Amino acid sequence: MGQVRPLFARSDIHVHTRLSPCGQDEMTPGAIIRAAAEQGIEYLGISDHIHPFTDHSILDSVREECRAAPDSIRVFVGCEADIMAVGETVLDTALAAKADFVMVAANHFQDPSVSRPAAGGMRAVARHFLDMFTYAASLELADVIAHPFFVMPDTYDPLAPAAITEDELRPAVELAAKNHIAVEISRRALTPEQKPFLINFYRVCKQAGLKFVIGSDAHRLADVGRTYLVEQLIVELGLKDEDIWLPRGGALS
Repeated sequence: MGQVRPLFARSDIHVHTRLSPCGQDEMTPGAIIRAAAEQGIEYLGISDHIHPFTDHSILDSVREECRAAPDSIRVFVGCEADIMAVGETVLDTALAAKADFVMVAANHFQDPSVSRPAAGGMRAVARHFLDMFTYAASLELADVIAHPFFVMPDTYDPLAPAAITEDELRPAVELAAKNHIAVEISRRALTPEQKPFLINFYRVCKQAGLKFVIGSDAHRLADVGRTYLVEQLIVELGLKDEDIWLPRGGALS
């Protein structure tokens, strides 16, 4: 019998279908499932964006299309819900009831409808990232915080979150732990300018007992299931299967 691959390499819990504005037309649930199977993925999470204008029935549509998934793949139909500002999110009980899991995104600053810092400067931007993350960590309906502290292209200086100290990070991370909210590790964490801060952030998360979600954040078929890209980061952080979170009903969830 061959050696079982680690759980991070068998799970991809952040994939967008064509029903997300970012998803390419090729991203049908059927095509995604086939692409995931080719990569040896056993736990697949569909997490389409929920913006203020999104019809929540897209979760029903995706769930129906996923019914034909092979027995070798466990498919979870979730969402990536926007946080618009501190104290304001599109996530509510009705949406959470529809989803197998709920990701929240606290750093979609490329969207002009998401709040921006009141003042300029690196420190103000860093503080805003932290305030948005802290609000995300307070949401009892949330399961996962997507790509935490990642600076989206063409928004802010990618080094801005590095102005957050470890002492400032720790209370927010401990709040997430209190609410049993996991944090995502994706290929975005490999961005060279941002990797040093993110590695330290994930270390603080591990110390606080948080779980980690592995996702490709795929918008095209070529990226589905490529979670092996984060292997070096997983090793560097010393993460084991028991540190990896899966949605309800999944192994080790």
